[in-house]
Amino acid sequence: MSGVRCRIELLVAAVLPVSSAENRPTGDLNSGDQAAYAALVRDAVTLCAEAYAAWHTSWLNALGLRSARRDGVWRALDRPPRIYLAGIALEQDVPARTLADVPGSVGDPWHALDLTPHGFRVWRTEPWFYRPEGPLPEPPQTDLELVRVTTPEQVEELEVVSVRGFGSEDDAVERQSLHPSSVLADEAMHLFLGRVNGRAVGAAMGYVLDDAVGVFGVTTVASARRRGYGTALTRAALLADTGLPAVLAPSEEAVSMYQRLGFRPVGALRIWSSAGP
Repeated sequence: MSGVRCRIELLVAAVLPVSSAENRPTGDLNSGDQAAYAALVRDAVTLCAEAYAAWHTSWLNALGLRSARRDGVWRALDRPPRIYLAGIALEQDVPARTLADVPGSVGDPWHALDLTPHGFRVWRTEPWFYRPEGPLPEPPQTDLELVRVTTPEQVEELEVVSVRGFGSEDDAVERQSLHPSSVLADEAMHLFLGRVNGRAVGAAMGYVLDDAVGVFGVTTVASARRRGYGTALTRAALLADTGLPAVLAPSEEAVSMYQRLGFRPVGALRIWSSAGP
């Protein structure tokens, strides 16, 4: 898979023609036509899975770790840091055994896998959200400074605030052990920092594919929440000027925020964790 523009070839264009004005998925989502909705959901989840795999590929490449796509799955060939998955199903009917030997956790985009016999357990489930292309609501008025990340120093700042946003504000990791600055070589990866009074309080990422933007890593530190910063960061990561739909897997706490931005549920991501080494 190219790290610059990732071609999604699994989508059925007649069902989800994102470039066709007369067949926008917005209508199918709200039409009440159950068959059309089911078809949309199937292919919207394919979008989600492909975006997830592309984003993982980019970060693993930046870390100097190998990954591959074959037999309907994406897999890490080297063990990644724990925040990353080691396998993702890219097709709904892929056999569970295809992912049974990956070196870490597995993403199950269609809830179709049973990895229990292979020593895995379900760790968590998150909804898949889809937003058709289109105008965004008016931005919140905040004192947040949005910074598009373009330098190695800014990537390090993003890594620090991401760790603190997803953990506690006292958390720390080894420099560039999760988000190395070499990711800047991937033109499809767009990183954003949010600062208040010069201090980083949040981050977000948008990954551009040919067919959609995947939104990842939206976070704010605990002391800076409920001020509209997450919404502002998400708006940036949507990369609305691309004219593409967007996909993401939100945390439970952020669901209402994404719904206000026009996202709707299209499925759920189940994550399997291995009890092995």
